Formats: sequence, structure tokens, C-alpha cells
Amino acid sequence: MSAASDPDPAATPAATSDPRPRPQYGEYATPQEVANARGIPIDRSNEHVERLAVPLPTVQPGVKTALRKSAARATGLRHAPPPSGRPFSARHPGQASSMLTVLLLVFGIWNTVIAIPTFLDLGTALARGFATLGYNSVVFGSAAHVAGIVMLVFSFLLLIAAVGLSLRRIRAGRSSLWVPLVAGLIWALGYLVATMVVVANTPGVLAVLQNHS
Repeated sequence: MSAASDPDPAATPAATSDPRPRPQYGEYATPQEVANARGIPIDRSNEHVERLAVPLPTVQPGVKTALRKSAARATGLRHAPPPSGRPFSARHPGQASSMLTVLLLVFGIWNTVIAIPTFLDLGTALARGFATLGYNSVVFGSAAHVAGIVMLVFSFLLLIAAVGLSLRRIRAGRSSLWVPLVAGLIWALGYLVATMVVVANTPGVLAVLQNHS
């Protein structure tokens, strides 16, 4: 027997004392290396299996808890019971107030327009009013004419202010019904004051009132 065929006495104890199993052919080689060694093309059909074998990234416990809570909330929203009670009305809660405000403003505009001839000849209008009370000899002078012009200008300014304020409050969704009501009250007080000023500055009216008292 030749020396080349004899095992190495120094290497035999080391080989027998190693508890690990000896690697087989291709055990630690990649599929690509095995294919290259055999000289055959590698089969690509198992690549998806190799991708699935890659370990998934680990998720921290706190992240898992947050994901579970978000999934539970989403499930609760999907299975939430339908709302009970009366259905919601699409009508604005202040729509009725806005409609009444517009109607009062239209009435104010119409009343101001038809009162223009009366204010331009306030003396005649006051004389007719006194005639209905039995004072036929009352004659109003320049004081009534000036008061009529003042009341006409005052009426238009008050109307413009009321319309502007009402529209602003309607667009903002706020209560606006009180605006034309307050404007009408201010106009009535202004007309009363103007009439009292005219009567106080017309001497014939005081004389007629004293004679009929």
C-alpha cells in the first residue's frame, strides 16, 4: 500500500474529535453556485419561495398595541349603529327670521317711496289731518315745508342703514329681525318730533287749539 493512500496519523485524531458533522456536497453553497458547478441554468421558479423565506421585520410591542387600537376603532366605526331620532333638517335655523326681515325691509322701502309727496308738502298733509279733527282754519307755513324735507332725508338715511345692517347680519347667520323693527320705531319717533316742532312754530295752530279748548 502506498504512502499517499495512508491517512495522516496527525490529522486523524483531530478529525475524529470534532463533534460537528462533516458538510455534504453543496450544503453551504447557494443555488447559483450549485448551478454554476453543475453547468446547468438555475431554475427561477423557486425565487418567490426564497423571498417568502426572508424573515419579517420585528415590530415593537408599543407599535403592535397602537395598531390593534387603531384597527379596533376602525372596526367600531364600520359597525356603529345608525343615528336615532329625527333626521337633520337642511333648512337654516334663522331662515324664517331672515324672510321676515326682508319682508319688513320691503315694506319700509314701499312706505318711504309713497311718502315722498307727503313730505314734500307736509303743511297740506298736516292741515288735512287737523281738518279731520274739526280744526279747519289751521294753516301751516314754512316750518312744515322744512320739516318735510328733513323727514324725507332722515327716512332715506334710516332705510339705507337698516338695509345694510340687516343684510350684513343675514350673511353672517345672526339674528336680524330686530333691525327693521328698531328702524321703524326710530322713524315713528322722528316723525312725532318733527310734527311737534312744526306745531310749536306755527302760531295759528296754538290759537286754534286755545279757541276750541
